[in-house]
Amino acid sequence: MEVIADAGRRELSFDGFRFPLPAEIDDASALALAHHGVTAWHLLRTCAHLRQGESVLVHDAAGGVGALAVQLAVSFGAGRVVATAPTQAQRRLAVRLGADIAVDSSAPGLTERLLAGGLVDVVVGLPANTSTHQTGPLPAGVLPSGTPLPGALATATFPTCPSPVDGALALLAPFGRLVCHGEPVDVDPVRLGSRAVVGFRLGDCLAKPEMVVAALSELIGLTSAGRLHPLASARTVR
Repeated sequence: MEVIADAGRRELSFDGFRFPLPAEIDDASALALAHHGVTAWHLLRTCAHLRQGESVLVHDAAGGVGALAVQLAVSFGAGRVVATAPTQAQRRLAVRLGADIAVDSSAPGLTERLLAGGLVDVVVGLPANTSTHQTGPLPAGVLPSGTPLPGALATATFPTCPSPVDGALALLAPFGRLVCHGEPVDVDPVRLGSRAVVGFRLGDCLAKPEMVVAALSELIGLTSAGRLHPLASARTVR
């Protein structure tokens, strides 16, 4: 993927397709849309099938994909958007981008603190900081403080305290969806109940060009209209 300029016309080239770029979208933002934007778009549209009014939890909400996922969730009509991030600056950014609340992902008990706000319909990604997940025996159906796990997880016995995946499943309402990208995750189907885990790889879109066209067309339109702001520098906000 690259931005091509020719005779005053700028285009974003992605796997043989070219998308005209308006002047208000700089090169760095265009490339962020092609990578992080297409991923975030498909996580919500294709994998989660996000519906109007549903609640969304976005982990790593100040990262390239997470920041766009927060904004897209709002644009797609999510009823409530919860973000997690480890630093105060990142949490402030997530709220500026549209999250209703941003939760500290670096402090212990992340899953329990999120559960206090209620279950969600969609979880995007997993917390980047896994050091808050302690090890040791855990009784069936409860978190370390004794908080009961909802739904099918209530009868599950974890050999250790909940992993990031187990924590995400505990936060999902019935028929909720956990959508992930990047590293593969291990999931025990017995624990899913009526919940779903869906993965996404950007490279798989290349076999279906219409998936790239649909995502980038909407992303460029939203950005041009000032409704979407990619973290063009791709730097971590600290």
